[in-house]
Amino acid sequence: MRHFIVDSPSLFNGILVCNRRNQLKKAVPINSIAGVELATTDTPGICKVVVQDQSTKSALSWDRFVRLKAASEAITQNAGSEWTILDVGGFDGALALFLPDYDIDLIDPASSGASLLQGLAGSLSYDAVTAIDALEHVAPQERDRALQELARIARKLIVLNYPCRETTEAQKIVLEATNNPLVREHVEWELPDTDNVVALMQGLGFSTKVTPHASLAIWLGQYLTLNLAPEAAQEMNRYLIDHHSDEPFSTPLYHLIVCSRANSGSSQAVQGCKVA
Repeated sequence: MRHFIVDSPSLFNGILVCNRRNQLKKAVPINSIAGVELATTDTPGICKVVVQDQSTKSALSWDRFVRLKAASEAITQNAGSEWTILDVGGFDGALALFLPDYDIDLIDPASSGASLLQGLAGSLSYDAVTAIDALEHVAPQERDRALQELARIARKLIVLNYPCRETTEAQKIVLEATNNPLVREHVEWELPDTDNVVALMQGLGFSTKVTPHASLAIWLGQYLTLNLAPEAAQEMNRYLIDHHSDEPFSTPLYHLIVCSRANSGSSQAVQGCKVA
C-alpha cells in the first residue's frame, strides 16, 4: 500500500510533478493508483492532475471504481467539454482516469497538502466541483461549512458521493473486523444525512438529484477481503469491475447527489456562501 503527500516539485517528463513521500501528514489507507501524476499550479496546495495511462483504472478497488465511474458519468452528462473541474478530497487524482479530456485540479490534505476549508480556490473559479467520498470524512460540525465552500467555488455544478446511512450496520461490522480508520470515521462521526445535504444545497441556490447506487452486499465482501486478505483482493477486484460494476441492489452503498446551480455565472451566486 502506497501513501503520498505533495512536497517540493521536481522536473519529470517536461512537467513539474509533485514529489511523493512515504511519510504522511495524514495516513490514508488507500492504494494510490498508477497512471496519474499531480503537478504543481500557481496556487500552493492545489495540484493539476495529469493522466499518463488511462488503462490503470482497472487496477482500482471495486468500491473506488464504481463511485468514480458514477461521478464521471454525472459530469459528462451535465458538463461542457471545456469545463474546468476541482476534485476535492480526490487523494491521487484517480477521477481523471475516467475524464481524461477534462482540465482537473485537485485539493486534498493527504496529497496536495491543503484543505478545502482553507479557502484557497477563488469564488466561482471552477465550472464543476466534485467531492467523492469526502464529506463523510469531514467532522460533522464542519460539514455545512464544507458544502458552503463547494458552493462558493462552483460556477455550475457540484457532484457529491458518499456512503448512505442505510449502510451503517454493515459499516460497524467492517470496523469491528478491520479497524480501518476511514470506516471508523463513518461509524463514529456518522454518515451524512442526505435530507440535510439536499436542503442546504437547495438553500444555496442549487437544484439537486439524488441517485442511490452500487451494492452494499458486494461492498461488504469486497472491502473485508481488501483489508483482511489483500493478496487475494487484486484478482477479485478485477473480476468485480469486469462483471459487477452495475449490479442491482436491495440496499444501496452510495448516494450520488448532482447539484446544478440556477443562474450559473451570476455574481450574486456566491452571496451567503462565504466560509466564516
